[in-house]
Amino acid sequence: SLRQDWVRDAPVSIVICAVFERTTSRYGERGVRYVHMEAGHAGQNIYLMAAALRLGTVAVGAFYDEAVSRVVGAQSGEEPLYVFPVGVPAELYRGSFDELSALYSRTRRG
Repeated sequence: SLRQDWVRDAPVSIVICAVFERTTSRYGERGVRYVHMEAGHAGQNIYLMAAALRLGTVAVGAFYDEAVSRVVGAQSGEEPLYVFPVGVPAELYRGSFDELSALYSRTRRG
């Protein structure tokens, strides 16, 4: 990750990689879109399972591609798309929908 120590320090990280050639050879450039859609679906399931297990995770896209590829032993043509560090959160946030909505409104304006 790009100087994000909490990614390095996570007890486990899940890395989603893609082989674009598999999809683009069949669907052309539209295949790039399909790869990202499928990676997003997989990422959503990682979030849902982490929440069900009372774990924390976040999708990280800011990382050194070559370093991540080396760490996971990616083969030629396999490209990392997401890194999901997974661990026990320091404290579990429990807020009401209204609190979350207000937070979203304050932080997402602009």
